[in-house]
Amino acid sequence: MRRIFYGFLLLILSGYSAFAQDTISKQTKRKWYLPREVKFQYAGNIGFLAGGITYYLTDDWYRLSIMYGNTSMHTSVRTLNTVAFKNTFVLTKFHVGKLRLEPTIGMSINFGSTHNTYRKLPTYFPTDYYFQNKIHFAPFWGGIVYYPIKNNKLIKGIDIYTEIGTIDNYLLECIRTDKVGWDDIWNIALGVSIHLH
Repeated sequence: MRRIFYGFLLLILSGYSAFAQDTISKQTKRKWYLPREVKFQYAGNIGFLAGGITYYLTDDWYRLSIMYGNTSMHTSVRTLNTVAFKNTFVLTKFHVGKLRLEPTIGMSINFGSTHNTYRKLPTYFPTDYYFQNKIHFAPFWGGIVYYPIKNNKLIKGIDIYTEIGTIDNYLLECIRTDKVGWDDIWNIALGVSIHLH
């Protein structure tokens, strides 16, 4: 899994390097493979810490982030690695002075990997009691506060965002049992995005 992390880090750095070279050469047309944002996130079902790149697929109201997150287990030296395809939809935009406020909703598709994540459960698990834990759908809603940066050739602006989200397992357990309450299934993520020209 360490190779996946280094490969993902290399992808981010090479994308940023290509972006910098493209900006310096002052080409007017953006290359399709250059990300619009570099993103760093704390918590939020992707990992304790996560990082990634974001593309705008339809103007800027639909944003796809490809992220890698990492969480060290408290009871052992094992680590949970997560690769997430985070789909964010901007509902509207408000301007308050120089700031732009954007309420969002979205769904992240998370692929986890550790010593006990399974796409198909082993036979020693009871039938129809547990469900696979390798792929999760994680709905969320939140908001972005964007601040533009002028006179910078690489950075267009920066934003701070927060999200309240859950994952499919928690939502299902909340619906089908009385053991998990509605207020037990949510978590908060905090993040920073650097917007690129």
